[in-house]
Amino acid sequence: MGIAERREREKERLRTRIVEAARDIVSEDGLDALSMRSIAERIEYSPATIYLYFKDKNALLQSVVEEGVRRFGATLAVELDAVGACAGPRASYAASGRAYAIFALENTAYFRVMFELPAAAHMECPAPRAEDQPLTSERSWDAIVALVQRGIDAGQFRLPDAFRGAVIGWGLVHGLTSLYLSGHLRESITSRGEFLDLVEEAMESLFQGWIGREPGGAVCDRDGGGRVGGRGRGGSGAAGETPAGSAS
Repeated sequence: MGIAERREREKERLRTRIVEAARDIVSEDGLDALSMRSIAERIEYSPATIYLYFKDKNALLQSVVEEGVRRFGATLAVELDAVGACAGPRASYAASGRAYAIFALENTAYFRVMFELPAAAHMECPAPRAEDQPLTSERSWDAIVALVQRGIDAGQFRLPDAFRGAVIGWGLVHGLTSLYLSGHLRESITSRGEFLDLVEEAMESLFQGWIGREPGGAVCDRDGGGRVGGRGRGGSGAAGETPAGSAS
């Protein structure tokens, strides 16, 4: 390894330390606690060094959000790959909810910065150019809304609007995740596995409402299979989902 390459690696490592320090400060103490001086104190460098990498606090916060988006996108891709390209909208949308929960468990500080700060904190950050940001939170969100729209188009979700449906689903999973991370569920949900099972149950309950009900009160499976069963009761995925590979 040459001297120039070694220096570049050292610079990248320091940049990563700065971003992670900013993430931790905001997650632990809030946005008001973030400053170039507070970061410098945490990583034991001078504030002038921080300015060599980031022109101001907003640029630094934007980098924290971008890294969180990258990690969430990677987790989402893994969960979608797990259900397979042939999976129907319900299984795919359930996978997106599971990805959100897993991302929060594995990247709690990023989750708090991205989803628990006031919206104004994100609006203060300058928007990067499209060519500089191959993955954005908007693109991830558009993909999730598209999953809901697929379900509507296939007659599997009885919803008037895909965007509003996606927001409802997000609120459900985000609420459970925030409760779990804040310790409010510690007496009833004692492990990561139990929490992910709870998310699965919540998503299936959501689908029951989205499928709709016949006049007689029975839940109607719009895939033509009659009453919908869940996991462990004849189901093979999200509630009412036809097995991956058999859906047209």
